[in-house]
Amino acid sequence: MKWMWKRKWIVLPLAVAIILAAGAVGAVALASPGAGGSTTGAVSAGATTVTTAAAGAAAAGDLGDLSGLAGRLGERKVKLQQRLENLKQRWAAARATMSPEDQAAFDQFLQKAKDQRDTLKQDRQDLLQTLESMRGLVKKYQPAVTTTTS
Repeated sequence: MKWMWKRKWIVLPLAVAIILAAGAVGAVALASPGAGGSTTGAVSAGATTVTTAAAGAAAAGDLGDLSGLAGRLGERKVKLQQRLENLKQRWAAARATMSPEDQAAFDQFLQKAKDQRDTLKQDRQDLLQTLESMRGLVKKYQPAVTTTTS
């Protein structure tokens, strides 16, 4: 902490940057899924945006709008699956016009991407288990919350 007081001039710009970043994240989280924006994002990014928007709405107390959330999530999932299928079809068409060397390289890239996706999925599961273990350990040392009625 001492280094921060020696560099007081950095505190204000850092605070402004944090506030602007939080505002940008909040604006994205609360934006409706179909309200403009790019439609060329990754499949998981779209699902994350919809989930984040739902969480933001729930935190804001806007539970009336969540009634159609399941339907919107289902529609979004179908659209993302269609977009992924279209991408696979375009890749297949492009692969058909490639030379044999390029086809082999393309196949290697596809396999590498699949392997990396599998690794990320496993690492995510490991991270979730680690975080759950941390929560359990911390919960053991937190004081019990008691409520009193008046």
